[in-house]
Amino acid sequence: MLQSITIFIILLGLAPLLAGAIPLFFMEREKRCLGLLYVSGFLLLLACFQLIGVPIVFKNPWGFKPIVRIYSANIIGLCVIGILLVLVERFRKKRTFFPEQSRAVNPEQSWVWVVEWALVLGLIGFQLWMAFSKASFDGDDAYYVVMSLLTDETDTLYRIKPYTGLSTYLDYRHSMAVFPIWIAYIARVTGIHTTIVCHTFLPFVLIPMTYWIYYEIGKSLLGKGSKNLPAFLILVNLCQIFGNTSIYTNATFLLTRTWQGKSVLANLIIPTLFCIFLWMFQENTEQKSEGKFGNAGLWLLLFLLNIVAAMTSTASVFLMSLTIALMALCLSITYKNYHLLWKFALTCLPCVGYGLLYLSI
Repeated sequence: MLQSITIFIILLGLAPLLAGAIPLFFMEREKRCLGLLYVSGFLLLLACFQLIGVPIVFKNPWGFKPIVRIYSANIIGLCVIGILLVLVERFRKKRTFFPEQSRAVNPEQSWVWVVEWALVLGLIGFQLWMAFSKASFDGDDAYYVVMSLLTDETDTLYRIKPYTGLSTYLDYRHSMAVFPIWIAYIARVTGIHTTIVCHTFLPFVLIPMTYWIYYEIGKSLLGKGSKNLPAFLILVNLCQIFGNTSIYTNATFLLTRTWQGKSVLANLIIPTLFCIFLWMFQENTEQKSEGKFGNAGLWLLLFLLNIVAAMTSTASVFLMSLTIALMALCLSITYKNYHLLWKFALTCLPCVGYGLLYLSI
């Protein structure tokens, strides 16, 4: 078991940190931080799995073993590239990969901040403990978790009905959202049962990452040194903890269906989309870049986000595209910069492409 946990930490802890240097290398150095490094690497690795997995799902009914081999080599390659880029930054550009930060502490507010941030961490820790100790099962487990289990045990890809165990034709509805196949990959490489991966291990990755996104949103809205930032996160925590007003709220999905693709879409992908928009607005305001909105790293991150969105749920095909289109239209009119339309349109190509593929089959 210790070996399995070690592999899990390397796969979902160390690998995203190393691969995340690739998107951040094209981003302004002032925006780089450890949290953004991890999220960027996580999105990059998931996007690569989507690009590898979907063609194999369509072409090879027993293609899980090739996915495991190709994707494992892909992870190693991306980590090596990330390390090389960090070394380039260090020795060629003669600077560290992350900016040096000096944080001044206001003595009058230090004790208040300690209490508030301790409460934030305590609330997040409470949710993690409840997700770990009070595993919640629902009807969707009979499909998504079982699909991951069938993939790991039979090496088939969407060719067995989870409800009956009988062979079937390719499930076109779910075949392009390969998030359950990714979970099966985690189970195969680590040796941990897929049910345990879903209900026990993944919440420790996805829930903290979700709150880091809200932390970045709070920094953009309130300011990095704002005294109201921990209060904002406390409010977000309380909304999530007491958000089980129905089985359809995003809070319900975050804490009881953390491992499902639609939960990742609602709680991680869409908040990250708004976070990227806020970063672009902030960059445009601070640098007075006349509506250029974002450096290459932010555009790359937005492109990767669309690929990962298609991996989590087919609903992302219209949700992501419509949200980005609406934002692009508002920005182009506000700043009279209609070149933004084609830039945002390019980032939507993954979702649009998968949508057209779905309609054609």
